[in-house]
Amino acid sequence: MAIVYKCPHCGNTITIEQDVISIHCPYCGVEFDAASNKQPPVFRGDQGQAQPPPQQPPQQGYQQPGYQQPPQQGYQQPGYQQPYPPASNDIFANGPSGKSRGIAGLLAIFVGCLGIHYFYLNKTTPGIVCLLVSLLGGGLTCGSVAGIVAVLTLVQGILMMTMSQEEFERKYVYTTNDFPLF
Repeated sequence: MAIVYKCPHCGNTITIEQDVISIHCPYCGVEFDAASNKQPPVFRGDQGQAQPPPQQPPQQGYQQPGYQQPPQQGYQQPGYQQPYPPASNDIFANGPSGKSRGIAGLLAIFVGCLGIHYFYLNKTTPGIVCLLVSLLGGGLTCGSVAGIVAVLTLVQGILMMTMSQEEFERKYVYTTNDFPLF
């Protein structure tokens, strides 16, 4: 008659033909006391094949009728979906295009008159226009054109930082407009 033991470390079953005191698990290598982990004996038929032990009736009195114990899955409660992480409203997080509205907004506020935020958004034409107006227009018109560009890009930077990421992507990144102002 074979004796079945269950390894307390890996949970694998070990079948041994004789009664022993300690067992060395061939699966995980842990040695454990055989007396505390003895399972019901495995009965062998006429051909020497293992047969399951006789079935015992289910235990009554501890379980409500029709109730089944749900499977355990980590720390998730059965029957309840774990909430999704809240939508990030981080202005410095990159959107689908890889562009951050926070960085574009700060560039527009602090160095917008040079058109740096347009270069960041891969809009080279308006970037070059802003740069030329700031460098050349400041001397020709006593700085009034460069001042207007600075005010426009300041407002543009504030708007970039207050709008949603989707709206920012639509208005400034994916637009076909050559000079996206507002």
